Amino acid sequence: MRVLITGGNGYIGNALVDAFCRAGHQVSATTREEKQRGKIERFGARAVIWNLADCRSLVPEIRQTDVLVHAAFEMKPEGAGRDREAVGFFLEELARTSGLRRFLYTSGVWVLGNTRDNVVGDNAVPEKSPEMVAWRPPIERIVLGSAAKGITPLVIRPGIVYGGAGGLTGFLMGTATREKGIPVIGSGHNRWSPVHRDDLADLYVRAAEQAPVASVLNGTDGSCPTVAMIAGALSEALGFEGRTTSLSPDEARRSWGSLADGLALDQCVPGDWAGRLLGWYPRHRSIVSEAEALVRSWKAAQSA
Repeated sequence: MRVLITGGNGYIGNALVDAFCRAGHQVSATTREEKQRGKIERFGARAVIWNLADCRSLVPEIRQTDVLVHAAFEMKPEGAGRDREAVGFFLEELARTSGLRRFLYTSGVWVLGNTRDNVVGDNAVPEKSPEMVAWRPPIERIVLGSAAKGITPLVIRPGIVYGGAGGLTGFLMGTATREKGIPVIGSGHNRWSPVHRDDLADLYVRAAEQAPVASVLNGTDGSCPTVAMIAGALSEALGFEGRTTSLSPDEARRSWGSLADGLALDQCVPGDWAGRLLGWYPRHRSIVSEAEALVRSWKAAQSA
């Protein structure tokens, strides 16, 4: 299939480029900067210079694609609005093409809120989400509603993505010190639903190739460790003797903004629906046991 990926040089997007190329697809992927072209082309994909603020320049690419995977996002105040505008534009253009018209939208499990109190069934869009991601469910509904236009829409909600030097584990290591170790919000007894980015990329490929129309897939490995367990393992691997430091929610918000509200969520989100539907079974099942590998990757990136 002809696959177009937005955000192809990003933390998730770059893993998607690799996975779709290895699966034998003809891949094009966007990047905002010419100097990042090599991160895409190293896998055999074609790089397209593009950014979310200029959606319409992507029309020629969309009209030559079978599958559009939207993984780009701008971490700016206007990011949500641009994402909404881009999705509406993509769906309009895909409806005009003669390709397979498959659209994969990247959302996130944070839309489900604290799952201990708010259990949402498989393939469902929540009626209410935490404030920092409250804009996402309306976009999910727009995406899923595009099935009426002859599009095969799919929503993928990654969990806490890890692997390599980036992601939230890289963020936590970047905030750590030898004296205080890894910061956690409160007691750290809240749970995260992780997924290794290689496993997540495999889910995207399977979804693009075989998922039924209007599927919503939670991309998690089902392990649900506490944040304290993750932070302690990273701290130990960093040589900080497992030390962690507790931040109050207000302290965390002052340092990290609305990201702190997401990090404080207590979530145990299963990914078994994707397993039953697509035969997707993550190979990486323990973010805690991979702490040393994560630290090695992070340190290598810091010295590069």
